[in-house]
Amino acid sequence: MRRLLLGLVCVAAPASAQDAPVVTPTRDVDVVYRSAAGPQVVEQRSRYRASDGKLRLDTPSPGVYMIVDQRAGTLAMVSDRDRGVVDMKLRGPAGPGGFAPGQAFARRGAETVAGLACTEWQTVDSQGQAVLACFTQDGVLLRARRGATVLVEAARVTYGALDPAAFTVPPSYAHAGTPERRP
Repeated sequence: MRRLLLGLVCVAAPASAQDAPVVTPTRDVDVVYRSAAGPQVVEQRSRYRASDGKLRLDTPSPGVYMIVDQRAGTLAMVSDRDRGVVDMKLRGPAGPGGFAPGQAFARRGAETVAGLACTEWQTVDSQGQAVLACFTQDGVLLRARRGATVLVEAARVTYGALDPAAFTVPPSYAHAGTPERRP
């Protein structure tokens, strides 16, 4: 569930007001997040290409990842082991993050996470629950927490150009779904 929350929070639509954070990265970024799954700490890698609005989420399960194309409104769940893809259309204009244009945010304070400054903003998640999300000025989520529970937190953040091939489903993989749903 927390893995999905990370993906849902990271693929939000841009905020439009100055009293709200930028919630989509404005430049290419590669982030390794940590979250607790019971007694175990898991890592998930998230890469975002600002030039084409594509996000790749590598799950803690090796060889399983998602490619989200915000502009096309599609999500591809990819399994290298099965050489298969499940294609889906995203619901709503805000994408899977649940943050809608004009969503209310309240500034709560400044923090440092993974060596980077961020501002904590209170809002609600896609399930309507209160969340504190800490975003950098350029739209990178560094931490999300619900009350005292840290849902995800950046362990490493690297800026720089990302390989477009990492955001493309291998052409030989079998697709489930209709062609119009394929990213």
